[in-house]
Amino acid sequence: MAERLTPGLQVCVSHHGKVVFSEGFGKADLEWGMPMTPTSVCRIGSVSKQFTAAAVLLLAQDGKLSLDDKLSRFFPDFPNAERLTLHRMLSHTAGLGNYTATTPPELVWQQSRTDRSSAEILDLMRASSAKLIFEPGTDYRYSNTGFVLLGLVIEKATDRPYRDVLQTRLFAPLGLTRTAVDSVTEIVPRRAAGYSNDPAAPSGFDNASFTSMTYPAGAGAIRSTCEDLCAWHAALLGGRVLQPAMLSAMLTPVTLNDGSLPTQKDRKGEATTVRYGFGIGVSPIEGHRAASHGGNIQGFASNLETLRDAGLSIAMIINSDGGAKPTPAFIAAPAEIQTSLRTAGLAEL
Repeated sequence: MAERLTPGLQVCVSHHGKVVFSEGFGKADLEWGMPMTPTSVCRIGSVSKQFTAAAVLLLAQDGKLSLDDKLSRFFPDFPNAERLTLHRMLSHTAGLGNYTATTPPELVWQQSRTDRSSAEILDLMRASSAKLIFEPGTDYRYSNTGFVLLGLVIEKATDRPYRDVLQTRLFAPLGLTRTAVDSVTEIVPRRAAGYSNDPAAPSGFDNASFTSMTYPAGAGAIRSTCEDLCAWHAALLGGRVLQPAMLSAMLTPVTLNDGSLPTQKDRKGEATTVRYGFGIGVSPIEGHRAASHGGNIQGFASNLETLRDAGLSIAMIINSDGGAKPTPAFIAAPAEIQTSLRTAGLAEL
């Protein structure tokens, strides 16, 4: 904050579900000078994916769908729907790309400003998914497209809006009172403003680019607080959301068709092993069994992780996206959020 890399941040640490540290720093709103607190409501970007995944698993428990279902059960006319299973979509191994990787790159900013119905979002996904980038189950590629489609599957399986399903099945039962699928039209008490870095601006920041929350949808449309995020992991990993078999499936690293763990190249071009479950990363952290994910959306960056055996959860949200510039990475992958936080001069969680 002293270097004007973010206006504010909030951090919560919990141990076996009990908050042991919770603090806000800096400003939640620069125009009014409002302080950031642990209850300031922020957008969390791709941390949303684990909520979408949990909702799909709840519906599987209910018998409303199966993880082996093909997308064609819900959207028979979607490209390659007969080859896409929910299991592969949940784990980024379906071969779908990113609808946010637009050509030209700046088109993503224009597309994200428009409100769309579920039918219109489906049309957008269809237009960006004419071809698979690899055969399902043969590789891993982080896919926002897959999770937007999963949000639409939730609606199709329940005949209810995605927002309502998550509210009634997850947020309300768990007492996550400051967590919701966001809407730009809704009046939200203690809503933090989001910013982009701009060294040329007097404050060091610009207001973040406007985005309709219908655009990230099931891939990144949730708002929350650091305290609610810690409470969420305490409930999820403590077995209060899913049955043991479903929770185990969610937290098991996905394997490819040949039984191997997928790999991807890091920024140095070296192959690294990917350990990703359903909507959540499960790579060890400094030798500890962990569950984690990061998110980045216009105006905000977030990170949530839990050292599972120690029951220690850490959640952090900043209200800056690092700078408004055309980029295909509208919603960041877990590795990307860690890089952005390090770039911002923040300690890696």
